[in-house]
Amino acid sequence: MNNGSGNFLLRRYVEKAMVDLPALPTVVMQVVQATEKPTVTTNEIENLLAADAAIITKLLKVVNSAYFGLPRQVVNINQAIAILGMHQVRNLVMSIGVLNALTSTSPRILEIQREFWQQSFAAGSCAQQIAEAKDMKKKDREMIFIGGLLHDVGRLFLVTLFNLPYQEVLKESIAKNEPLESVEARILGTTHCELGGILAEKWNFPPALTDMIRYHYPLPDGQVTDDVMCAHIADCIANKFADPSVVGFSGPMDERAKAWIGFRDEQWKVLEDNTAAQVQHAKEMLGMLAA
Repeated sequence: MNNGSGNFLLRRYVEKAMVDLPALPTVVMQVVQATEKPTVTTNEIENLLAADAAIITKLLKVVNSAYFGLPRQVVNINQAIAILGMHQVRNLVMSIGVLNALTSTSPRILEIQREFWQQSFAAGSCAQQIAEAKDMKKKDREMIFIGGLLHDVGRLFLVTLFNLPYQEVLKESIAKNEPLESVEARILGTTHCELGGILAEKWNFPPALTDMIRYHYPLPDGQVTDDVMCAHIADCIANKFADPSVVGFSGPMDERAKAWIGFRDEQWKVLEDNTAAQVQHAKEMLGMLAA
């Protein structure tokens, strides 16, 4: 991994893979674009999803899971939207699309992906808790949950398509106690955050979601949005409960984020305890998303 020509070739392969990566299913893109319109109707979303029975089946499995704990079975998209809301359904559709686009047939990589998604689900739940503590709007909380869930999509891309060389990046980060993003920049010429931002743009994600993916770590200079603050804090906390071989060495939380959230010690403990508990829920929730 320290060979200069080897690093250059790896960078070229990563760049080519970014260009060749399949787009999200057309239905997913159409749903994302439609929900950006204030005039979109439930019937319009249902009609779009009708073109992809596999997504509908997976979506209804997730909605009817113990995670949501709904009092009755949801049998169609109209019901799902009525109970969960347009944006929550949109967010689940996006998650399903990403999981389908970045998957593998290798048992070894699938096991790593399961570890990855458990950490990501914990980050999504943590980000949503922070948004609630900051009394953000319900629509924003839903987006922030999905931002936490997908914040490391660039790392998923590298784990899935460049598993062996990326394992060396992770090992070097751990061995040197060097933040993962720093090792990535040195070896790959880019970071998983920047790659994630490029993927989000390619897939036409909403700008706020793209920013959460691209800027969650390290925080950019200047003014930082509340959405990105949530993703940054959630990433730092969720990494505490993740296997270092999956997330590498984690850098410290930005002092600006600590000042922004303004938590007392007992509030931090509650947030961390709740995030740890969410890792267990992730096994069921993400198992159904990926099934």
